Amino acid sequence: MRKQTIHIYPRHDKSKPNSYIPYLDANNLYGWAMSQSLPTGGFKWKDTIDVTEVSDNSRKGYILEVDLEYPSELHDLHNDYPLAPETMVLGGVGKLVPNLQDKTKYVIHYRSLKQYLSLGMKLTKIHRVIEFDQRPWMKSYIDLNTNLRKKATNDFDKDNFKLMNNCVFGKTMENIRKHIDVQLVKTKERGMKLVKKPNFSSFKVFSSNLVAVHMKRTKLKFDKPVYVGQAILDLSKTLMYDFHYNTIK
Repeated sequence: MRKQTIHIYPRHDKSKPNSYIPYLDANNLYGWAMSQSLPTGGFKWKDTIDVTEVSDNSRKGYILEVDLEYPSELHDLHNDYPLAPETMVLGGVGKLVPNLQDKTKYVIHYRSLKQYLSLGMKLTKIHRVIEFDQRPWMKSYIDLNTNLRKKATNDFDKDNFKLMNNCVFGKTMENIRKHIDVQLVKTKERGMKLVKKPNFSSFKVFSSNLVAVHMKRTKLKFDKPVYVGQAILDLSKTLMYDFHYNTIK
């Protein structure tokens, strides 16, 4: 963990003891998560599973869809960092929001679920379970970049080796629905022909005789391992929650 102390001096009263707001940050958070056991294949549906009986480094892993109850007696204790954050639309913008509400059909990695149960949340229903094979298949690559970053002597190399880890995570979560084809058009006739197509998205004018026309793709191949990205995101949360509730609290 990295710590930074924030100093604030509005109308400082020297007769009172100093107070600080510490800023804490996990070094290499996603790198740590990518070094854990991650899905490799062998997906199949299961009726149910007791996640408390599954070790963190088991050869089998699980993603579940569950209902969770957030007991009211935990609200004061957990108010500063609630478990099981959800994506909510606030002010017209989607945000990841930690909250103290019960969860319905919440999709979660089994290690996160184990942690939430250990911290007091209640599992009320299991809707679906997917089992998969897992192993720490990214660990050697992540460790290589992490060690090279430690040895780096300039900011460029430090950022480069950090990004070499982070970009791998980014590709696992890539949303191919956002991919577009761009056609550069120099005539009005060609531009109008593209605009009339059902997959037309938008355009950008560069000059009086050059326009970029953005077209949505009519065929998509879903070949990104989003299940790996989901596991990385949930595992990264377990490290943060573990530090908060088992070290700070």
